[in-house]
Amino acid sequence: MSYFYVMPKGDQISLAWGDETKDTVFGGIAWSGHNADLAACQEADARISELENRLDGERAIRDQLRNQLGERNRKVYYGVLAHPDYGDDCPLLARMGYTRRSDQDSGLTRPALISNPPTGSLN
Repeated sequence: MSYFYVMPKGDQISLAWGDETKDTVFGGIAWSGHNADLAACQEADARISELENRLDGERAIRDQLRNQLGERNRKVYYGVLAHPDYGDDCPLLARMGYTRRSDQDSGLTRPALISNPPTGSLN
């Protein structure tokens, strides 16, 4: 059963049933009961839509805050590099998760060379 089919069909049934013969019971279901179920589904859809919109708004705010934090991270990094008491080889850079100049020169940050390249057919 497709949920995309259920709501439009329920709306169509309720409108036709209410216009034509509201007092007749079909399959043990009265029009008022069917209409109440339809209204409950529509209210649930409206609540979900509102929550999704709020969630989208909160995600947009979060993304803006993360962008701002990223900009500040870059400014701090370049500020440490440019500071006369710290620079590009200070231990503070390593503690912040960056690579110090002396570590770069040592080869610690270079990828390991493959000593035995794979052999064989690609087939």
